[in-house]
Amino acid sequence: VRMPVECALPVVRVDQDSFHAVDKRVMGLAFAVHNEMGRFLDERIYQEEMAHRCQENGLAAAREVTIRVSHDDFSKNYYVDLLVAEGVVYELKAVKALSGVHETQLIHYLLLLGLKHGKLINFRPPSVEARFVSTRLTSVKRRVLTVDDSCWSETSPACSHALKTLQSLLDDWGGFLAIELYREALIHFLGGEDKVVRPIDIVSNGRVVGQQKMCLLDPRTALHVSAVSKHMKTYEQHMRRLLSHTRLSALQWINFNKSTVTCTTISQ
Repeated sequence: VRMPVECALPVVRVDQDSFHAVDKRVMGLAFAVHNEMGRFLDERIYQEEMAHRCQENGLAAAREVTIRVSHDDFSKNYYVDLLVAEGVVYELKAVKALSGVHETQLIHYLLLLGLKHGKLINFRPPSVEARFVSTRLTSVKRRVLTVDDSCWSETSPACSHALKTLQSLLDDWGGFLAIELYREALIHFLGGEDKVVRPIDIVSNGRVVGQQKMCLLDPRTALHVSAVSKHMKTYEQHMRRLLSHTRLSALQWINFNKSTVTCTTISQ
């Protein structure tokens, strides 16, 4: 039986002290690589060199470790840049500066692997930039979710199918993962991107000003999946404005906000 999350290599949960003991050695190697090889190489070169130097220094290390997430006939692969000592995860970057997007990506990997601690290392700045990332969420806590569909109206059988599929995904994977994963899975089970993602006319004062691709549940209803935690009313206002400039009747909005998933129907 296929598990919903599978890692290509065994993963061991390490406590914070063990993490920092490994990290001290790895960061020493990162500074050495930066000093010797400079800051203008591609990320994959830093990955390869860091994995090699870890192994040379007695640290088990593997790069591009595959995490496979699946549900029924849907699957998606993610790739951890560097796994050290079977339980210490690194994402290695070569960017101008680390951002919240990079931190969110690493937390996503930690949640999939059931780990609490990881590290971002950026080789592009004049000095190595590093950021410790941690989470207290466990697999059990990620499954304590509330799905609020009190404002959801089923305008077609596809709307009911979308809601049931959402609940099935949450039962299998839990919450708090990358929003793109849920969105891709929903589109897959609705019939696939080629079938349900279509160009929609955008109309201003009776004139078609262009087309925008949207996921359609039926010819008159679109689906929008988001992970908004602040300024929800403003976000909804802008979705209503978008809807008003289409010939669609409704927009079904699924929003992930921590432990609450809200399903709302926005109508013209």
